[in-house]
Amino acid sequence: MPKMSMEEEIASLREEVERLKKEDEASVQVAEQEEVSLDALVEGVQNLEGDVELKAEELLARIKDDYENMSPVTAVAIFAAGALFGRIFLSK
Repeated sequence: MPKMSMEEEIASLREEVERLKKEDEASVQVAEQEEVSLDALVEGVQNLEGDVELKAEELLARIKDDYENMSPVTAVAIFAAGALFGRIFLSK
C-alpha cells in the first residue's frame, strides 16, 4: 500500500467519520421505527386482550341466562342424550 501524505490521511479519516455518522443516524432512525412498531403492537395486544375478555364475559352471561331460563324437561333431555351417546361410544 502506498504511503499517504498527512493531508490525504486526514481527508480519508474525515470521510470515514462522516460515513460512520451517517450509519449511526440511520441506525438510530431504524431503532426509533422499531420502537414505534413495538409500541403499536403492544397497544394492539392490549386492545385485543380487552376485546377477548369482554367477549368471554358476554358468553358467560349468555350461558348463565340460558341455564336459568332452561326448562327442566329440556335439561333432562340433554342429559339423557349425553348419557346415550356416552354409552354408545364407550361400548365400541
